[in-house]
Amino acid sequence: MSDKFIDVASYQPDTLAYFKAAKKLGVKGVVVKITEGSAAGTNYVNTKATKQIKHAKEVGMVVSSYHFLRSLSVPDAKQEAQFFIKETKKRGLSTKSTCVIDVEAPDLTHNVAALTQQINAFSAEVRRLGFKKLFIYSNTSWFKTRINRNGLTVQDFWVASYGTASAGIPCKAWQYSSNQIINGAKTDISVDYQGLFTKATPRKQKKQAQKAIQHKKWVDNLGVTWYQEQGMFISDRTINLRWGARTSSTKIALLPAGSVVKYDAFAHSGGYVWLRQPRGKGQYGYLATGESKNGRRLNYWGKFK
Repeated sequence: MSDKFIDVASYQPDTLAYFKAAKKLGVKGVVVKITEGSAAGTNYVNTKATKQIKHAKEVGMVVSSYHFLRSLSVPDAKQEAQFFIKETKKRGLSTKSTCVIDVEAPDLTHNVAALTQQINAFSAEVRRLGFKKLFIYSNTSWFKTRINRNGLTVQDFWVASYGTASAGIPCKAWQYSSNQIINGAKTDISVDYQGLFTKATPRKQKKQAQKAIQHKKWVDNLGVTWYQEQGMFISDRTINLRWGARTSSTKIALLPAGSVVKYDAFAHSGGYVWLRQPRGKGQYGYLATGESKNGRRLNYWGKFK
């Protein structure tokens, strides 16, 4: 059975009693509203956020944060992301915590491509600032009509749908009610399908798990060492797909942001992390997915699944 989490804003209490009551109901995580709009615009900060985070942690809940989007343009979306992360850091949440962009303001643009672009700009800025765990929140109708889901660089969705048997679209979390009463306060409640809002992976265990992975390796005719690994990569920017793992290799195609690439091996070469894409009949495509140094990834130009 999947665990449950709540989300809170200034409408909900910031008392320890409230979070103790939530914990007693079996709630294991909370997403706290931090900001809305930008410092140059709406400039809204949830005045209860600091105590909500403090008391949630005291009862042992996993704490995440969210921002209510008000952007009018791509530059505006980037400013909102900067405002959000600045205030999130002030409240002691680390870069390991999950962040959410709440996309539901009625006055956001009705141009699907423009809104999708603004969401992607916000997401890219949040990641640039060090927070890699990011969710998109909206309701089922918006995900179907106002947002181009396939064009989003973030593919982790938290979907609101009340009075239904399911969220209506594939997602990792479903907000199924806005009427959960906790200590007298009406509260949104969600189910967490993969533990991303309710389970904290100890850092030591995560490192041990990574060390336990053993990769089959080989050296190609150019002297590049390859490691076998099956997976999927989703780009957050345009990337060249080439016939070889060199920036000088002939281009096959220019992959737009949001492209999903299945790969079967990776390598560190020429200051980049390369992935190998099987293309059938013994042919492969190669793409750089981030910078590397001394065999270690320095950053990512997308996410792995």
